Amino acid sequence: MKRTIVITGGSDGLGKAIAKRLNAENNVIIISKDEESLVKTSKEINCEYYVCDVTDYKQVDNTINSILEKNNKIDVLINNAGVWLAGDLTETDYEKISNCIDVNTKGPIYMTKAVLPNMYDNKEGLIINVCSQASFDSDDFSTVYNASKWAMRGFNRSIQKDISKKGIKVTGFYPGFMQTDIFKKAGNDYDTSTGLEVEKVAKAIEFIINCDDDVIIPEFGIKDIENY
Repeated sequence: MKRTIVITGGSDGLGKAIAKRLNAENNVIIISKDEESLVKTSKEINCEYYVCDVTDYKQVDNTINSILEKNNKIDVLINNAGVWLAGDLTETDYEKISNCIDVNTKGPIYMTKAVLPNMYDNKEGLIINVCSQASFDSDDFSTVYNASKWAMRGFNRSIQKDISKKGIKVTGFYPGFMQTDIFKKAGNDYDTSTGLEVEKVAKAIEFIINCDDDVIIPEFGIKDIENY
């Protein structure tokens, strides 16, 4: 039986790679606020899509309700949407600080809150929060980004205890440096050629999803051996 899998930030990068990996065997739904990229990816891999800004809890609630009206349940939520922010804190714009926290921390919390009632009703479900190795380490001049990811690690630990008794599993997923456009989108032209290929990272996500029902993976880290 196909599972309904919702992926935020699913229009490009890792989210797109995960969607492509999982779509053949599952009912994959991708979410992004970038409608143009979202439509293109949806056509490419033949999956459902919804335009939604995860930092807007009203949009999140409306989107999840629409998905449930059509699909009845959500089996897996992959909180993948994220932004990067770097620079000396004293020179960092307040709006960029707010956006980084909103996307990386509040967005996954909003999405989790929205899907939990349905998962509670079904007494099962899996939530994968795609964080970063920055949840453990502190990169130079990435104070706000690091803080947003450390907060997500704390959220993972806390929500796991709260909902595991109700049959819901939560995995904190911590990939290292990847070959994505996250730096380019933030205005930094870093060379990512030595990073993890997103297809390899998507395999790890697939492994977590396909684990036996009585197995939970609280945390899962992955790095490229050259950057270990």
